[in-house]
Amino acid sequence: MAGEAGQRRRRSEKYAQVPDRVEEAAGRMAMGGSSSNQQGSMPGFGNTGGFPRAMGYTDPGMTGSRQALAGQGMTGTQQRVYAQNTEGGYAAQGGYPGQEGYGAQGGYPAQNGYPAQGGYPGQEGYPAQNGYGAQGGYPGPEGYQGQSGYGAQGGYPGQNGYGGQPGSGAAGQTDSSRAWTGREQKFQTAANGRVNDFRGYVAMGGGDAAPQPETPRKKRSVMPIIAAVLAVLILGAGGAFAAMSYSKTKRINDRVAPYDNLFVNGVYVDGIHLGGMTPEQALNSVQSQIQQRSAAWSVTLTYGGEVQAVINAGMLGMSVDIGEVMNNAWLQGHEGDYEQRYAAMDALEETPYEAYTATPSGDTSVIDNVMAQIKDRIDLAPVNAEVTAFDTTLPYPFTFSDERIGRRLDTAPVVEKIYQMVSTLQSGEIELEPESIQPRVTKIDLQKHYMLRSSVYTPISTSSTEERNKNIARALEKINGTIVNPGTNFSFNNVVGERTEENGFFPAIEYAYNEHVMGIGGGVCQASTTIYQAAVCAGLQIVKREPHSDAVNYTEYGKDATVSWMYNRKVDFVFKNNTTEPIYIVSAVQTDPSNKRRLIAKVSIYGEDMGDVRYELESEIVEELPPPVNPEYVKDKQGTYVTYTDQEQSVRKAKPGYVVKSYRVEYTANVMTARKDLYRDVYQPQAERIYVGVKKRETN
Repeated sequence: MAGEAGQRRRRSEKYAQVPDRVEEAAGRMAMGGSSSNQQGSMPGFGNTGGFPRAMGYTDPGMTGSRQALAGQGMTGTQQRVYAQNTEGGYAAQGGYPGQEGYGAQGGYPAQNGYPAQGGYPGQEGYPAQNGYGAQGGYPGPEGYQGQSGYGAQGGYPGQNGYGGQPGSGAAGQTDSSRAWTGREQKFQTAANGRVNDFRGYVAMGGGDAAPQPETPRKKRSVMPIIAAVLAVLILGAGGAFAAMSYSKTKRINDRVAPYDNLFVNGVYVDGIHLGGMTPEQALNSVQSQIQQRSAAWSVTLTYGGEVQAVINAGMLGMSVDIGEVMNNAWLQGHEGDYEQRYAAMDALEETPYEAYTATPSGDTSVIDNVMAQIKDRIDLAPVNAEVTAFDTTLPYPFTFSDERIGRRLDTAPVVEKIYQMVSTLQSGEIELEPESIQPRVTKIDLQKHYMLRSSVYTPISTSSTEERNKNIARALEKINGTIVNPGTNFSFNNVVGERTEENGFFPAIEYAYNEHVMGIGGGVCQASTTIYQAAVCAGLQIVKREPHSDAVNYTEYGKDATVSWMYNRKVDFVFKNNTTEPIYIVSAVQTDPSNKRRLIAKVSIYGEDMGDVRYELESEIVEELPPPVNPEYVKDKQGTYVTYTDQEQSVRKAKPGYVVKSYRVEYTANVMTARKDLYRDVYQPQAERIYVGVKKRETN
């Protein structure tokens, strides 16, 4: 017994060494003891709130009175249980406060429920006959004895449970009335100090009382039994709730309390994890890193493998605010009560807190100036591809300049990266990556607007005179290089001009009024016919076109286009650029690639790409008209063929006429997809033409 008391004394002395605020709280827990050094009525829920730093809810404030209780009136087993409770039970600091928990009177406080006496009051408790008697309670060695069981008042005894007067008297007193109220003494007197057959409450002291006359046994009431069952249920529910609350509170306390004077996990400053450090250790770690890195800190800016600038610590007006950053870091997981801190620690596990001590001083002109200079060197405006030449002497007449991709450096992310490297005092290299700016027009895109739409040629007869060939070439030379903008018309006569010698044309045979006659510019109709065919095949809109009166030797019926510049009758060929892009015309007289001894009149038209669509000019004779039976006589006044009236010469045989229809046929991927009517031409039949002389012969 003495050894166990000594162990309890040593444990009491051990836990008495907790911080001052715990001792002060322990000193305020007494609520109604019978002596000046008594504590609460039990080592359970004390008067003051808060958890001690030792394990569980210990009783660091054990006084002499409690030590006396620990050594008196208990069996060995009880002392061991009590000793365990004082180590791991509810401490004076860790229980419910006197006003809200179990007060010094041992029961529920007068404010919250049961009356101030706390147990079952004398009038409503269980009499000695109906309660638990000394013989019927827990057995002496392990349970509660007369002093420890349920006393006459129905509460717990003063030493361990909820007694009438918590902690009143020594455990070995035999006169139980010393610790009871008058009302309680009445229950004790009725019990007569002995164990009743009905297992009533025994007196606290268990001593003999004066003999009393027997009282006739009354009929038992069932109400006390019901009340007892309800009391047990209420006490059981309260115990379960208290156990759950204790488990939760202990779990929170066990996790949070060790960090009362340490940084919690998940807190970083300048990349240093401060979890588990004291404030002094954390401050030293951060300051040491700053001092080591600041002198050697620099950032190198490069682009395309070349150094653009180097920024070092001496160039920047940066300041370090250790105090404010460290204070903010300390607040993480240290604000609020234990439950709030517990929740904050959970949050930090998911999302760590990161802070940096180095921040710009406010004057960022150095970095801004450096970045502005670099931006001027790197930024480059995009350049569109362009047509640089339209040279009709080239096989493909267009020359293009290549596009150029531009670049633009966004300095804001770079400056932000520099600040971050300053904040962490991390030296390194930043490769500048300007944004590419694509030009609006690329060479490939541009070439789509300068694609060959059609190329047509007509053969020049080997019997054609040199003057006629020159006239064809002159007309095509005038047309060559012409640009027809969208929505505008091309007029042959307007472009070629009047066919005069001053305009570069020569006298040559031409077909006029169903006859071949000599005229200035003879042969230009082959040029107009060739460009007509090219315009049809390019998908352009034909505005004005007239056929010859007879067949020509350089194309088929329905595919020709005649022109004339006579004051009394002008005949023109006109087409319209009905595309969205300009039309470019290349025309010339060339040597026939398939026959070096022959010339051709060639016209090529360029413009917007037609994709896999192409057009062809087709014609067909839909009707043949028979020639006249009677010949046509023409007086040869000029004496071209004959002179005298008795002379005749047939210059043209009778010819049938034809009705011809022409079409523009559309092919898509070499499959005919459309056929559009163009013209219905009528080539009149011709009678035989005979020239006769006009001069009479002289007779002898």
